[in-house]
Amino acid sequence: MNQTFQTAGITTAVNAESVQITAHKVEYLSSLTALRGIAALLVAVFHFEMAAARFVPADQTMFFEKCYLMVDLFFIMSGFIMIHVYSDHFQNKIQANTLKNFLVARFARIYPLHIFTLLLLVVIVRWITDWGNPPIILEQPSDILPNVFLLHSFGVTKIYSWNIPSWSISAEWAAYLLFPIIAICINKKKAASIILLTILVVAAYYSIMYILPRKNPINPAIPVPHNLNTTFDYGYIRGIAGFTTGILIYLAYELQAIRKAFSSDLISLLIVLGIILSMHFSLNDGITVSLFAVLVLSFTANNGRIAKICNRKILQFLGNISYSIYLMQIFLQEPFSHGIYLPGTIGIGRGKQNIDFSSGILYCMVYLILLVIISYVTYQWIERPSRKFINRIWGE
Repeated sequence: MNQTFQTAGITTAVNAESVQITAHKVEYLSSLTALRGIAALLVAVFHFEMAAARFVPADQTMFFEKCYLMVDLFFIMSGFIMIHVYSDHFQNKIQANTLKNFLVARFARIYPLHIFTLLLLVVIVRWITDWGNPPIILEQPSDILPNVFLLHSFGVTKIYSWNIPSWSISAEWAAYLLFPIIAICINKKKAASIILLTILVVAAYYSIMYILPRKNPINPAIPVPHNLNTTFDYGYIRGIAGFTTGILIYLAYELQAIRKAFSSDLISLLIVLGIILSMHFSLNDGITVSLFAVLVLSFTANNGRIAKICNRKILQFLGNISYSIYLMQIFLQEPFSHGIYLPGTIGIGRGKQNIDFSSGILYCMVYLILLVIISYVTYQWIERPSRKFINRIWGE
């Protein structure tokens, strides 16, 4: 297979996530690193169309309109990786030292870049635009503290705010806090836990789409579609559901027969095709998320050409800087939140600007290239050094 082994006692990068490993070996799942990089770029394209200009009309394909679902793929991969790495750390009870090391490692992974991007954005808005002058709804001073304390996916703000994609970091942190309990339950009562967790995941996704009183934050009179695109309000539920789905998929991955059944290139390609079609035709989000789950399983189990492609340096590079890609995109979108429009744009308002395909694809490519360059810088100078420093000071 396409994995390598890292021995105990070192910080291991797993799917672009560094974690403290003690007393056991951990596979490095390189295919998921590549998948993470691809997903991050697709999220960036989605936000480009929202903030700058749409260059692919929805009546031709809904694929890019549905790329908000790539965040659910992130959640699934995160749960998969966490149980892969940390299952043995939470066997019978939660020990204080083990819990501390886990939380420090996860905090070191997600928080430094989050707080850096948030504070930088606040400085830009305050000193360059004087709080927007007038302030825009997405950058209210009152929403800064909820973002600082990772509460901005719990409905404490009225809208997605500041570094908009970072709502998912809040949801991810909520999943981390629950993880030790989930891991212990699985280690003690696997069968019962699988049944209960599956029921809870289905109930969570169904509730988001059909039961919870979601409202359009910009215009409450507009009905909210039956989808999973919840962020500031019930984003934590969405994050925990995806994270738990990843855990359940990993339990299937542990079975040799399942790994063998999903190891071929044909299976992986069929799943990818299914995802493309599901997003293209805007099928129910539950279908797409289910396909994401088996995509993670198939890419991890794959031992053919898919694995070789995923191991290519460019895809590993994109996967390694994917977190920076995800959080730094806001700075290339910020000008469009303050009245800047691309030449040739028709329409006014977030998500309502349109541009012809040839111009749009060119602008988008420039946007992605700049984003990758910026993300590499923050990965090298903010993300990695901060993670190492925090783990050295407060970790083991």
